[in-house]
Amino acid sequence: MRDKIRLKGIAFVHATLYGLFRDPYEPLRAAGIEEGQRVLEVGCGPGFFTLPAAEMLGEDGHVVSIDVSPTAVDYVKSKVEAAGTTNVDVLLRNAAHTDFAGQSFDLVFVFGLGHVVGDLREMWNELHRLLRPGGSLAVEGRLRPPESLFQASGGHDRIDCFSKME
Repeated sequence: MRDKIRLKGIAFVHATLYGLFRDPYEPLRAAGIEEGQRVLEVGCGPGFFTLPAAEMLGEDGHVVSIDVSPTAVDYVKSKVEAAGTTNVDVLLRNAAHTDFAGQSFDLVFVFGLGHVVGDLREMWNELHRLLRPGGSLAVEGRLRPPESLFQASGGHDRIDCFSKME
């Protein structure tokens, strides 16, 4: 119950107040999202970036949104269904242990992640494993991946981009 109340509060802030001051497309563009990519969204929360990412990816692209909160996953699934969007999967997963095939994403973005469940090193290792050669990681805020796995490749505003090290 507490998780549902917390998510409703976050969703309200994102859908109303946050949306008035922040354009979700701008950080996605800064992350390097392009039509046709396969993208992983880590920590979708209330889905502020999910539908805009799906729109930017077009019919040939696909976004997989994950979160450790069943409430968040259910909430975003219903947003995706209501929008009639078909290029999104919303799944209950821990970013440190996704069970996805290796090298299956062109881009991974980690935006607005309020807290991390588990060891950050495990998460970075998993995200590195999931990126295709030449893949990119985009991070918002203070999180920084290890230099042994990712090399800084630019960024804009609060979004820092990294290339996968081979």
